[in-house]
Amino acid sequence: MKNHTNSTPLLTKSGMQAGDDNDVAAAITTFSKAANARIDTTDSKVKSLTELVSGVKAEVMELAQKAVRRPGGGNSSDDESTDSVSSIVLKSDGLDLIRADAVKNLRISVKGFGLGQKAAVTNTDTHARAERDTEIYGPLGRRTAVRDLLVTRPTTAPSIEYLLGTRTGSAAIQAAEGDQKAEMALAFELKQAPVRTIAVWIPASRQALDDEALLADYIDTELRDALQLTEDAQLLKGNGTGVNINGLWTQAVAYSRAVVGDSPSDTLRRAITQVQLARGVATGVVINPIGLELLELDKDNEGRYQLAYTVTDADGRTSVWRVPVVVTDALAANEFLVGDFSRAARLYDRQQATVEIATQHADFFTRNLVAILAEERLALAVNRPDMLVKGTFTTV
Repeated sequence: MKNHTNSTPLLTKSGMQAGDDNDVAAAITTFSKAANARIDTTDSKVKSLTELVSGVKAEVMELAQKAVRRPGGGNSSDDESTDSVSSIVLKSDGLDLIRADAVKNLRISVKGFGLGQKAAVTNTDTHARAERDTEIYGPLGRRTAVRDLLVTRPTTAPSIEYLLGTRTGSAAIQAAEGDQKAEMALAFELKQAPVRTIAVWIPASRQALDDEALLADYIDTELRDALQLTEDAQLLKGNGTGVNINGLWTQAVAYSRAVVGDSPSDTLRRAITQVQLARGVATGVVINPIGLELLELDKDNEGRYQLAYTVTDADGRTSVWRVPVVVTDALAANEFLVGDFSRAARLYDRQQATVEIATQHADFFTRNLVAILAEERLALAVNRPDMLVKGTFTTV
């Protein structure tokens, strides 16, 4: 017998098992991927739902706290309007829809909250802070002073002595050779101008000066201005008695050239002439602000201004009849003083205006206080009082 070999592979049990195993493995892999995808989707939904529920719980807690804080809130179980917010939310059917992922938001109407009855919040409630201006505003000082008209010299003496000379007689033509010529006599009077002290002080705490530099500068300025106001008053109207300065107005000669019907401008012009007749040259006019207004508003019968006054410098000083003006309320409203100030008087500074700070006053050291002192020492010598003319405007 001859053996025959078949080229077609035989189907065996072992062959069938191998093919089935491959199919099963592929099916398991596909199922596993699908399952994992489903699990991931489910986890994502669960996570979203958990976050949503957490948010709802937070809102519920916040509403519950607000309900407890409101007057009468959460204290009555008989009226729905007084139930706590948390109980109202838990009773709501909408919470089941949140759990079932059927809705994403939950809105519950809470009665009796009275939100519309609350007052609007304003700046008064919050006490908003205003912006602070760093500058300190106080009274303004004078832009010009009487001393601006005077020649000023330093001195180290306690007083100033000067001679006032007068003469009698005059020169004359000799009548004939050998005749007696004209004789003139000179007389002298010794005058004295004592140095006077003008001072002012103010107490302040050390902390106020340390913590606010602007305050220290403000106090310094105000003290110096106070000195100038008193200085003006003394230089003009000091009566020379006691410790007072013998002032310019006090020693000036009276205006003597009045003419009936003169206007204020006329009067002032005639006073300038009076200074010139005393062989002086008018270098200044001292006048009250109201008096200057009277001069500048002087009009004729047709309402036209009589004279235009010009401003001569950056300080705003006016020139009246070509003479510089110092405006001060140390003179009365209807008073004026005209003079050759450069030759009529001398001002001597024994100590120029200074500001000092010290703790040596009473118990200031233990109280942490300081005394701030402004002081000046000066003397006024009026050498030629006849070159100063004082007067009043009768129409003021």
